[in-house]
Amino acid sequence: MKFLKIAFFVTLFIASSAKALILTDAHEFNVPLVSGEPGGFRFNLANQGYNHLTDSITSLKLSFDFREIVETEEDFENPDDMSTWEFIIFYSWVFDGRSIYADVDTGTTTFNSSWSKTYACQYSDYVDGDEICRDNLDITGEMSTWFVAYTDNLWLGEVRLDAEITRIALPEPAPILLLSLGLLGLGARYQRRM
Repeated sequence: MKFLKIAFFVTLFIASSAKALILTDAHEFNVPLVSGEPGGFRFNLANQGYNHLTDSITSLKLSFDFREIVETEEDFENPDDMSTWEFIIFYSWVFDGRSIYADVDTGTTTFNSSWSKTYACQYSDYVDGDEICRDNLDITGEMSTWFVAYTDNLWLGEVRLDAEITRIALPEPAPILLLSLGLLGLGARYQRRM
């Protein structure tokens, strides 16, 4: 009987396999940013095929595609005149909470993070005195990010979340049943010989 248990678990282990995938959720913004007005995005990896039962997120990359409306040369030697600086604050509970950039130029601003499955809530809120989990990347595949720009000289094109995941393919039960019956037959034949 011990032989059959070992054979079954070895069969199940061999039958399952893991695949690495990248899921992307992108949002087109394509407008100039207004100084002092917050902007935000809600990403949903479940809409892109994420399943918390078979998938494990291993790394995340959040990218903002900015363009300066008028190309400016910042004078960092004179901190009293910040009129040409593109100052922006990013907020995300998944990455580092709050990041302050004194000058954002044309190009992509990227945040990277490795990830381990914890099932912990990344951001919670209170509704009628009850704590509600708003962001749980491991279970729902959802996260939010927002920002406040303190300049009128930036154009935001696209914001995207890239998640590298490992997906475990669970085998169908019919082939496992057939293989188990075959192993059971071999085990019974082995027992008779003994």
